Amino acid sequence: MLAAQVACATSPADPVVVMRPVVAAPRPDPDPPVVAVDRAAEPTAVVSDAAEDEQARVLAEVGAMDPAARWAWAVAVMPELAAHNEVDPGPAAWAAFRRHAAGRRTLWVRTRGDRCIAARGAWEEQSFFGRARVSTRIRGDTKSVQYESVEIDAGSITISGPHGETFARDARGRWQLSGGFGVGSMAALAERAVSEFRRGAAYYGGQDYTVTVECVGRISYEERCTDGTTRRCARCGGLVDRIHVVGMYRAGSGVGWSTSATPRDCTEPCPPDVHGPRIAALGLVVAGRRFHAAEAPVAAVYTSRAACEGDRRMARARRD
Repeated sequence: MLAAQVACATSPADPVVVMRPVVAAPRPDPDPPVVAVDRAAEPTAVVSDAAEDEQARVLAEVGAMDPAARWAWAVAVMPELAAHNEVDPGPAAWAAFRRHAAGRRTLWVRTRGDRCIAARGAWEEQSFFGRARVSTRIRGDTKSVQYESVEIDAGSITISGPHGETFARDARGRWQLSGGFGVGSMAALAERAVSEFRRGAAYYGGQDYTVTVECVGRISYEERCTDGTTRRCARCGGLVDRIHVVGMYRAGSGVGWSTSATPRDCTEPCPPDVHGPRIAALGLVVAGRRFHAAEAPVAAVYTSRAACEGDRRMARARRD
């Protein structure tokens, strides 16, 4: 499946756990001992106004760019975005197959690891409608024909049925349609779009998806200050280009926690968050963009039985 590259991040140097001693103040008996608590030494949360200001600055700067400049900026900040392709190879591949199969009355369909299915029918604009697995039974003056309907287009291959028609002989011995039936069952032989035209066959391996840019993990850490107090800082540990496909599992982000043993001058702000202020601007860049990937085909359509049965590429069973 599609994979996103994750930028690695480092944790603050020399993480240790700080243990605070508990000091008991002496009291005359029979009063119980009282534990003295150093309130000044408890960690306090620090909200970085600088990070919020930087986020607003970057967002305004990127928002003023034209789409091409936005994408160039995003790729410079996050090079893994360059791997996502907005050009869909499907329309050109389907157009090539449509020209190759023009006028054909029979097409062969094969899903990975399965046998070829012959579909006899006709083209209607950009779709082919045919019948597959046709069986005929005659009993006296009654004939019944059972079949499955196949629809083939650039976005999918579906099969439904079984359907059927019944015929009766007229006075001159000719078969006349007398009725029919259908079962409302439909299955997708290929839920992906055409992604490739090769050796006279159309392969269905196209996958459309969207991307969001997210923090791969928030890193929170506690710093000891030179005045004896402590403070908490937080930053984004790295960025990930999260891929969104229907039915695909979406992982969440984690939160790390550590304590720095080296005392800091807490009159200075927390170390800057390099990644966090860029997330909103990167989100603006990828919002509304649809990307395309060509993965291992799940099905293919051919214009001859020989090509279908001889395709070793589709003979291998699916492993996904």
